[in-house]
Amino acid sequence: MSNNLLLNLSNLYTFILKGKFHSFGKGSVIKPFLNSANERFIRVGNDVNIGSFCRITVSCEFGGKTVKSNNPVRLSIGNDVDIGNNTFISANNNIVIGDHVIMAPYVFITDHDHGFLDVSRNLHEQPLTEGGKVIIGNNVFIGTKASILKNVKIGDHAIIGANSTITKNVPSYSIAVGNPMKIIKHYNFQTKKWSNW
Repeated sequence: MSNNLLLNLSNLYTFILKGKFHSFGKGSVIKPFLNSANERFIRVGNDVNIGSFCRITVSCEFGGKTVKSNNPVRLSIGNDVDIGNNTFISANNNIVIGDHVIMAPYVFITDHDHGFLDVSRNLHEQPLTEGGKVIIGNNVFIGTKASILKNVKIGDHAIIGANSTITKNVPSYSIAVGNPMKIIKHYNFQTKKWSNW
């Protein structure tokens, strides 16, 4: 598919979908095809690029149980954000993605888990966990196939390595890699270099 055809298709696709969102910023584009749900709880900033075949959802009900969150915006995407192809972002309470964030393909971000405590019921009948949050700062890079799980904060200018699983906070100006995650470097403002942690 030529670039011009893809651009025209993306612009048309965006025009059709953007009215569903809580708000949708200028210059933002959705490439076909987006799997989304409950867009009225999603805020998209300016100049956001949502890649092809992404899944971006807000869960309001699962297992016959309604999610209790009263937040009018449960997923907020900042300005000048690139979301790589095949990324999956799932909120039911509060995910905030800052400005100038770059996500490689196949990133997974969630603020909740599926319930599993009642072994007498199948998983589709159990509610989601509630009250979680994910905060991603400004100028963060998230590598391919990284997973960011509930109740974590990633500071400004942090780098998340490919295939990493983030289950705890990542400080600003640091590099986090692995599963389990570990911090391997931080930016030293005195030497103006990235140094070992």
